[in-house]
Amino acid sequence: MATKTDAADVETVEPTAEVDEVEATADAPKAAKVKKEPARGDLPEGFVTPIGFAKILSEKGLQKDRAGEVVKDVRPQMVYSYIKNAPKDDAFPLEDVTDSIGKTRSVVNIEKGLDWWTRKNDRTEARKTNAAAKEAKKAEKAAAKAAEPADAAAETNSQAVEAE
Repeated sequence: MATKTDAADVETVEPTAEVDEVEATADAPKAAKVKKEPARGDLPEGFVTPIGFAKILSEKGLQKDRAGEVVKDVRPQMVYSYIKNAPKDDAFPLEDVTDSIGKTRSVVNIEKGLDWWTRKNDRTEARKTNAAAKEAKKAEKAAAKAAEPADAAAETNSQAVEAE
C-alpha cells in the first residue's frame, strides 16, 4: 500500500551553475545575421540559362504543337528534353561559361540556340512532309491493288464471253 509523503520528506535540489549559464546565454543578444552571398552570378552578354531560353522561345513564338499552332508558353522541361535528346550530328548548343562570381555554368548562346531551334523546326517539318508523302503513296498502292481484282474479274468475264 502506498503512503503519503510529507513535504519535509521531499529533498530540494539547488540549481547548478550550468543552469545559470544557459539562462545567461538565453538573455544575450543574438549574433548579427551573416548576409548570404548569391549562389549564382550574372551571365555574360548573349548567354541565358535553359529556363531563360524557354522564355525567349515563348516570346518569339518558335515552338509549335502537333497541330501546327504556336505554343504560347514553352516549358523549361521541353528545352531540357531537347538538350538531352538532340541528334548527335546536330547537338544542342550548350556551353560552359564562368559567371560573374566565378562559378562555371551550362548556358545557351542565344543566337546559336535560336539557329538550332529553327533547324529543329525545319527537320520536324521535313519529317511531317515525308510521312505525308509516304502515306499518300501507300494509299495510292492500296487503291491500285483494290482496282486490280476488279479489272481481272472484268477481263475474265470478257474472255469467257469471247470464248462462247
